[in-house]
Order: sequence, then C-alpha cells, then structure tokens
Amino acid sequence: MSNITLKEKRLGVKDLVQSNIGLISVVGMFYAICCAGAYGIEEMIPEAGPGVTILLLLILPLIWALPYSNICAELGSARPVEGGSIMWVKEALGEFWFAIMVFTNVIWALVCNSVYVVLSVNYLGNIVELTDAQAYIIKLLMVLIFFIINVVGLKEVSVVSTVLSILIILVFAFVAIVGFANWNFSPIEPFMSEEYDGLLGAIGAGIAIGVWMYSGFDEISLMAGEIRDARKVIPKALMIVVPLISLTYLLPTIGGLATVGNWESWTTEPGGVGYATVLTQNLSPVFGIIFMIVAILGQLSIFNVCIATGGRCILILSDQNFGPKFLARLTRKKGTPYVGLVIVAIVTALLIPFDFTFLVLVEVFFMVTVVALTTIAAMILKRRIPKEEVPFQTPGGKVGHTIMAVVIIAICVFTILSNGTDWFLGGLLWILAVPLLYLIFKRLYKGSTVMEPELYPINPKTKLGFGDLQRIGKTYVGIGLFSTFSRFFLGWYEGEWGHEYYLEEYEEGLFSNFDLMLKVILIVGIATIIAGLVFYMAGKKIEK
Repeated sequence: MSNITLKEKRLGVKDLVQSNIGLISVVGMFYAICCAGAYGIEEMIPEAGPGVTILLLLILPLIWALPYSNICAELGSARPVEGGSIMWVKEALGEFWFAIMVFTNVIWALVCNSVYVVLSVNYLGNIVELTDAQAYIIKLLMVLIFFIINVVGLKEVSVVSTVLSILIILVFAFVAIVGFANWNFSPIEPFMSEEYDGLLGAIGAGIAIGVWMYSGFDEISLMAGEIRDARKVIPKALMIVVPLISLTYLLPTIGGLATVGNWESWTTEPGGVGYATVLTQNLSPVFGIIFMIVAILGQLSIFNVCIATGGRCILILSDQNFGPKFLARLTRKKGTPYVGLVIVAIVTALLIPFDFTFLVLVEVFFMVTVVALTTIAAMILKRRIPKEEVPFQTPGGKVGHTIMAVVIIAICVFTILSNGTDWFLGGLLWILAVPLLYLIFKRLYKGSTVMEPELYPINPKTKLGFGDLQRIGKTYVGIGLFSTFSRFFLGWYEGEWGHEYYLEEYEEGLFSNFDLMLKVILIVGIATIIAGLVFYMAGKKIEK
C-alpha cells in the first residue's frame, strides 16, 4: 500500500505518469468498457423479437460501432491527450461546449458506475440468497477493491481488465459452441415480436439496448495522456476490438436461441432464460453457476475501467479550472488522480442502494449527448487539422467521414426518441441542469480564462465569457424545441400501447401515467424555450 499516498501536492494533467501499456492491454480495456460479454442482450430478444435482435447485432457494428470507432481512432491518433474526446470538443467548439461535454461526462460516469455494481450483485443473487444488508456490504467491498486497483495505477487497471476480458471471451465462445452443437430451433423465428405492427416499432424497441451495447469507444481517449505511444496503440486496438465485440454478441446469441428457443422468456432477471440456460440445459447446473460467476466478473471489469474514466473526467474538470484545484491531486509514485477516484467511489457507494431501473433511466440520454458532441467536433477538426498530423485516416476521405458522422448523429436522435417516454423524461430533466452548472462553475472558477485570458476573456458585467448568456439561451431554445417535437412524436409512436405499458411497468407515480409524462415533456419544453429566449435577450443586451 506504499504507492497509495494521499499527501501529494502536485496538481494537473502535466504531472500524470505515462505507463507502457501494450496493444493487448489496451484491447482488454476497450473490451471491458465497451462489452465485457453479451449481458443485456437478453432484454432485447423478447422486446424486439429474435430475428430483429440478430439483425440489429449484424447492422449496428456497420452503421454505428465501426464508424464511431473510426472517428475516435482518427482523432485519437491526431490528438492523444489526457481528456481525449472532452479536449477534442474544446478545440473544435470552444469553452462553453467543452464544459457541457465535461459535466455530461462526469454525471454519466457517476451514474453508470453504480449500474455495474448493482448488476453484478443481481447476478450473484441467482447463486445465493442475500438480504438487503448483505447485498449492500458486498457492493461496498466491490467498490473498495476496484478503487484500490485504480489508485495503484492505470497499468494495474489494464492488467485486471485484460485478464477478465480473456476469461469472458472464453466463456461466451464456449456458450456459442454448445449452442451450435445442440441446434434445435430457428434463431430468427419469429422475426419480430407480435406486440408491434411494423418493423420500425420492433427496431425501436431494441435499438437503445443495441446502441448501449456498442458504446464506450471514446472512453479510453480520456486516459490517452497516460498511455505511452497512444497515437499508435489506441487506433490499432479499436480496429481489433470492434469485430471481437461483434462476435461476442452475435455467435452466443444465435447459438443460444438455436438450442434453447423460448425467446419470450429471455431476461437478466433471476429465474429467466439466458446464456447460462444454454449450459445448464445441455451440460449441467454446475456450468450455469460458473457462467453466473463470470457474469459477475464481467460487470466488475466494466466497473474497473469506468472508475478510471470517471476519475479522469473530474481531473480534467479541475485542471481546466471548472472546479477546485484539489480535485486534480495525484498520488506521489504512480501519479493517479486519487481525489477524482475517491469522489467516484463515494458517489457509487451512495447510489448502489437504488434500483437498477432508476440508475439506467437517464444513462442513454447522456451517452448519446457525449457521442453527438464528439462526432460534431470530429467533423470540424477533420477540416481543421492538417493531414500530416493525422497518422490514422478514416476511409473515404472527407466525404466518407461526413457520411459516417451524419449516420451516427441520426442514430443518436432516433435512439433518444425510441428509447421510451420514461427514459426521455428522466434524461431531459437531468440534461437541463448542465448549462446551469457551466454558469455556476464559470463564475466561481473562471474556467479557461485562467490559463488563456486572451482567447477566453471575462465579461466584467456577467463574470462569464463574452457571448455565454446567448450560448446558454440558444442551447435551452434548442432543447426546448426538441422536447416539444418529441412530445408529439412519442404520443404518436407509443400512443397505442403506452398507457397500458407504463401503468403495468411502474404501477404508480409520474412514470406510470403516459398522458401525464407527455404533458410534463410539453410543459418543460415550452418553459425551456421561454427561459432560453430570456437568457438570449439578456445576453444580447448586456454583452454588446
């Protein structure tokens, strides 16, 4: 424990220690944070139908994962800096959108970290019966163990992630082999769930989970400043991990449906049908228990890397003067941002008692916001950074890059709209707070003005950057217009089944009343437009 000291006075990204992390280790980290097994696809199958699920698992790598990983690889080769995608947004879009990006990342990281701890203990509940107190103690121990691993250093994080990733790949390969060897049913029949009249509805039911399963390709860029030779290693790792993840999802799912069938009963909940059933049904219950143990390790492998990325988000927040300087403190020998890691661990400990559904309610909204901002930044920097500074180029030149970017953003919008009225409302209420966080922290800590006063001068009247009130106003007007449009889209998209579904799903409260949720979305949308116009007009008057 000699490496874990809390008495370090050095501050800032410039003091981070680079580690010699090889290609295999970076692949392991990518695999851990982007995949860590096919867990979650069990929920897609009954929602969308087996055929649509297989279709999405085939198409999403081509239209979502591969384009986005290519964009991240190109920018990562040109700008391998600590903070990665967050700093790319600053270079492309300026301080305001950088702050939106970093605050969104921090909130997303703090919430999603807790999800994986909760999921791992849920899987443990399939093996042994736990009281609420026992489950919470186990969750706390998990948080503590992986906090220590992260404080020890990024290299140790990569080693643990690589070992767990190899174990997960072997187990799912075994599931696929057993499934294909005991083929009994067509894995694509029926093609889609009978709940939907058309293919669009079935795709909408599964795409949010599918996009979530293929997310996280920008996360390792947050730690690029600590990876020696990141300019070469990260792009290579991305090109390896995308097909690896695709095969992890596709082959066990086809094999599982082919041998077990019973597609309507697939779920992650205890007692349901899933990948473990493939082993218990064709071999013995012992293999099912082994699979559940690996499932627990899979969730913890994601949590392991998520702690690291969350800690780096907080480090960047402080280093760029949007938070107190003590948040950027590093350990003496390993140079890891221990204060950020402590905050992540504490918030995770506070959130783990909550239900899994509550925790994931807003995650997709934040995820697609990060992806959209990264993609827009990539489009701008593609035209700004000279080719000789970009070792890795996306295929198709500027035209191919633009097509990929447009497709990614279109999928982001469709995912938000088709993810469900409950998820949309939850994400909307959270995302509205982000511009206010910028306003508060910019006034308190002055932001980029501290290091670059000529580029980011302060308006003495507002204590903000010149034009910030107008930017906040435009942002709120944009969110309000999108929210207002979404109210009518959701009313049309879910109108035939929404009332019954949400009442059955939640039983009581705001999210159980479909009409009330639509009304709240419309009211919030109109109120946000009005607030945005007030900010904009005030800014136009004050910031002349």
